[in-house]
Amino acid sequence: MSILAGKLWLLCFSTMMLAPMFYNIVKTEGRTFGIHSIAIISVFWTMFFRLMVVAASYFNFNTLIMFVLLLLWQLCILFATVAVFYLILNELKEKFMRYANTNDWRYLFPAVFEAVILIFFNCSGIIFPDADEELISQGASFSLYFVVNFYVIVGAWLCYKSYLYNLDFDIKYLARKHFLYFMVLCVALFLQQVVFKEVEVGFSLAVFLFFNYMTRSRTLISQDPLSGVNNRVTFNKFINNVFVSREHADAYIIFIDIDKFKQINDTYGHLEGDEAISLVGKTLKSIAGEYNAFVARIGGDEFVLVVQNCDKEKVLKIIDSISYELDERLIFSDKKYDFTVSCGYVYVEPQDHNIKDLISKADKRMYQEKSRKREEVNAVN
Repeated sequence: MSILAGKLWLLCFSTMMLAPMFYNIVKTEGRTFGIHSIAIISVFWTMFFRLMVVAASYFNFNTLIMFVLLLLWQLCILFATVAVFYLILNELKEKFMRYANTNDWRYLFPAVFEAVILIFFNCSGIIFPDADEELISQGASFSLYFVVNFYVIVGAWLCYKSYLYNLDFDIKYLARKHFLYFMVLCVALFLQQVVFKEVEVGFSLAVFLFFNYMTRSRTLISQDPLSGVNNRVTFNKFINNVFVSREHADAYIIFIDIDKFKQINDTYGHLEGDEAISLVGKTLKSIAGEYNAFVARIGGDEFVLVVQNCDKEKVLKIIDSISYELDERLIFSDKKYDFTVSCGYVYVEPQDHNIKDLISKADKRMYQEKSRKREEVNAVN
């Protein structure tokens, strides 16, 4: 009876932890069945069916009901694990990865294969009453927890890779924390399985979802919601931490501004203007990931890119890459208009700490570039 009470308490505790998360996520995303909410719902049902399996064993339910509940619980574990994995995968794609991964479906193969195995094992117990129930249970348990650990390890590797290839310290914080927690979860699940012969996957995933929600909330505070890059507050914090308060390596600050942004707003409306800012944000985030740079939107249609340990030739290459990738994105976005960006850059020497003046110089050079473009257009006309 104490085991049943313990499972009931874990379910109630997890519900109290997950319910506010579910409400806030649905309210924020404006949809009930986003990947976040699906992960939360699946974890709840995992813990619920675990409680039902323990209750069925305690109250001696008939064999058929027991097998059905056991199968539902195992499938819920599998579904919840995959949902949490895709939750993290989507966050990594959104924040770190340069190109969209169109082969996400391949991660489903282990789960589909495992679901078939679980159905086979449980149906064998029903079809062949004389079969060794303990052997069937051990086989299903071993295969299930092997697949669970597979998803945990792959998730840890993706987080670690994202941590290595990104300079943004808030994003690195999220990736590093996710990696460490994934590794702890992997070890915990393994020890539970080996030592206690029972794994509380549902509660472990519930704790992870809570951790992910709190960590993600921290990064959202530092992120500009329209462009998806860092906001001005985070930029100031980055500048103070990297350049002002301590010695630093040489770097370049690139100031970026959208050309004829007011014309886009006046002609096509502010929604299209927001789309233009979002498109530039995605482009700069992509470039920042490729060149290990820091990017932020500091107001209106103005962005800043900070690149450390590079030379002038590389900076010019980055500026060319920005224009080239923006053109590519415009082609595939099917916009009614074209737009470009102007860039101005300034060199930050190791002894420089007055970054405000340097940003002002980069800003002036950017406006000089805008003037040059206007003169070229007027000369052609």
